[in-house]
Amino acid sequence: MSEIDTSKTSMSREEQKAYQARQKHRAAILAGLLFFLVVLFYLITFVKINASIS
Repeated sequence: MSEIDTSKTSMSREEQKAYQARQKHRAAILAGLLFFLVVLFYLITFVKINASIS
């Protein structure tokens, strides 16, 4: 098993800002992907319902 490295020090201000920027970027990408999937499922459902009515 791997051991936990407890010798690491806390992050500097610059490292924290870079880390938070990466987190925000990743969150924005995931939010965009989720929005895209919601719209895609809505459109698929709309097309299927219209196809069954006609």
